[in-house]
Amino acid sequence: MTFKHAMLTDIGNYRKTNQDYFDFVLNKDGDAFGIVCDGMGGHAHGDIASKMAVNKFIEYFKNQNFKGMEQKQVNKWLHQSIKDIYEFMKKYGLENYQALDMGTTLTAILFVNNEGYVVNVGDSRTYKIVNNKMFQITQDQNLWNSTPENERDDFQATNFPNNRVDDGTFWKVLTSSLGPQKTLKIDTYYIERPAGIYMLTTDGIHDYIDEEITASTLLNPKTSLKDKTKLIIEDAKENMSTDNLSILIIDAK
Repeated sequence: MTFKHAMLTDIGNYRKTNQDYFDFVLNKDGDAFGIVCDGMGGHAHGDIASKMAVNKFIEYFKNQNFKGMEQKQVNKWLHQSIKDIYEFMKKYGLENYQALDMGTTLTAILFVNNEGYVVNVGDSRTYKIVNNKMFQITQDQNLWNSTPENERDDFQATNFPNNRVDDGTFWKVLTSSLGPQKTLKIDTYYIERPAGIYMLTTDGIHDYIDEEITASTLLNPKTSLKDKTKLIIEDAKENMSTDNLSILIIDAK
């Protein structure tokens, strides 16, 4: 496979620091790995957590030989890599007590052996263009998705008897993230036919964009990938994004 990519980050409208981090790399065999992490802004050292997760995952990727690996083996490698990052963060937190509460989300895509794999922790997202529309591969690991549909009304009534859940932010509370003291749940997804256009984003983007407009931007043959990242970020900022904004676009053929 061949790959084109572009990535961009923006501090956003309101944040004083940017705690997002990302990268896209190829190994010596032509395998590809893209990753986007969103350091948790309400926690100390979120920027360290996101950078640590990206750099360690890329280190593991570059040191791994994927030739001949079957789907189950690749999934096991993805899970183990995140568990190893967790242990590395835990050790760092014990040596740097002020960083014990750090955390990050993580979404990443791996292209090996003409197959695609996505791994996700938290609420950053990986999308693919399917039939000219945005298809969300990952599912946000938040309170909404972890609460069965038939229990959501009772849960809200019990926890908010005065019905003070007005803007939906309560339901976006993460149920999983990556950090020394965080609850960790690892989701993986398999892509049998990996050729296509992908977009990895932090919630500062995907919570503030129109998916039809975004799909049109991604599919525009007259616009460079770099310009597409700028246009999508500008759109989210104009829609009053309240967070850092990071995007990675990959065109895999």
